[in-house]
Amino acid sequence: MDTIVVVYTSMGGLINTMKKELSAALPDCRIVNIADDSLIREVVEHGRVTDRVRERMMHYFQAAARWDPKVIISACSSVGEVAEAADKTLSVPVIRIDRAMIKKALQHGDRIGVVASLATTMEPTASYIRRLAADMGRNVQVIGRVAQGAYEANSQGRPELHDDLIRKEAEVMAGEVDVLILAQGSMAGMEASLRKDTGLPVYASPCLCVKEVQEICEVNR
Repeated sequence: MDTIVVVYTSMGGLINTMKKELSAALPDCRIVNIADDSLIREVVEHGRVTDRVRERMMHYFQAAARWDPKVIISACSSVGEVAEAADKTLSVPVIRIDRAMIKKALQHGDRIGVVASLATTMEPTASYIRRLAADMGRNVQVIGRVAQGAYEANSQGRPELHDDLIRKEAEVMAGEVDVLILAQGSMAGMEASLRKDTGLPVYASPCLCVKEVQEICEVNR
């Protein structure tokens, strides 16, 4: 049986979302979850990925590789650059959860809107968008807005407030961009409603990441 390992930096609903999507798309695969919610707390506290977080993330990726999985998914955009570093050093593919989403968004134009519920996600996501665009020979404009208080609302079990705060920021930037991406995988449930509200293509990471994992598994069979 093939194995897929997902590394999380929080204990939120994204774990269940990814497990459900992966199990439906790859029913014959074993899904292994590694989660440490102290990681994102430290990133938020310091406003960046600290050396200690980087070291622990690399430890988790190395541990995940011992399962001999087809692929390891890093499920947090805030620590995406650590995942890229791990991909270069491990024999197992390590992918960012947001990679497929960003590639899809880049098909829709050069003005990329990013809505985030955590400020620490914005710079890593914007930087990654620019790098992927540069790989395509393109120079894009990244317009980002942080929905202040949305992450805390979600953590406190107040999903309606979380969604309202995200929607407000998405609507503000709707006339300035060609496409919107949702920086946190936990926003995936808003994808369809935000498309309707803004009239724009809107993408979240979980489903597109799972499609990428399917492709990797098929190639490596």
